[in-house]
Amino acid sequence: MKRIVLAATASLVLASAAHSADLGVQRVAVPAAIIAQSYDWTGFYIGAHAGYGWGRSSYGFNTNGHYNHLPGDRFSHSTGGFVGGGQLGYNWQSGNFVFGLEGSLTWSDVRRANVISPFFPTSDTFTSSVGWFGTVTPRIGFAASNWLLYAKGGLAFGQVRTRIQDTNDFTAASSTRLGWTVGLGAEYAINQNWSVGLEANYYDFGSLRVNQESSLLVGGGPAGVFSDHNVKTTMWSALARVNYRFSTGGGAVSARY
Repeated sequence: MKRIVLAATASLVLASAAHSADLGVQRVAVPAAIIAQSYDWTGFYIGAHAGYGWGRSSYGFNTNGHYNHLPGDRFSHSTGGFVGGGQLGYNWQSGNFVFGLEGSLTWSDVRRANVISPFFPTSDTFTSSVGWFGTVTPRIGFAASNWLLYAKGGLAFGQVRTRIQDTNDFTAASSTRLGWTVGLGAEYAINQNWSVGLEANYYDFGSLRVNQESSLLVGGGPAGVFSDHNVKTTMWSALARVNYRFSTGGGAVSARY
């Protein structure tokens, strides 16, 4: 009987000691998973842009007209000025790749007035401008979290104006031209709705033919003197942009410990 009592007592003592030892050990909590939300560029957006445009107007004369010497004569001059407008588009993201379509419309003060003629420098001047232009461009980009790098290219159209004048008469034309554009850009998402970016673009508005039907006296009416020439208009732009995104896709959720 004594042996049974002693054995039970020893068991209780050992159990109590073990429990006391457990109480002395500091428990370490298992860290919870940290949820990281990756930005998703999917959705419609609308925005504004502003910057500087510069380009070149190149004249090629088809005849020995009133404002040049011989067929094949050529002359070009630079243009430049402020540009600003708006854009509307949609992005769709798959993995790190972003595909989109964007349309834009831009008011332009890209121009150069009263450039002295190389053919008749004492009397003739050249003036040209781009009054406005628009684009419709597919885009493809690579997204790294809140950053998006992209390339774009597609349709460009715009109002091209040209005028050659001497002391008595002038020839002028204004036409909406159809051409093409390519560009590169970078965009940073400030939050789920707002983003800012920079963009550089090249535009080619093709060649506008100006012939005798455009020749007038300075005071109005047919001049009776003619010019048959083409004016090719090309342009660059450097733009700062801001966009508001109406909706975003469900961002990919990742967990780390």
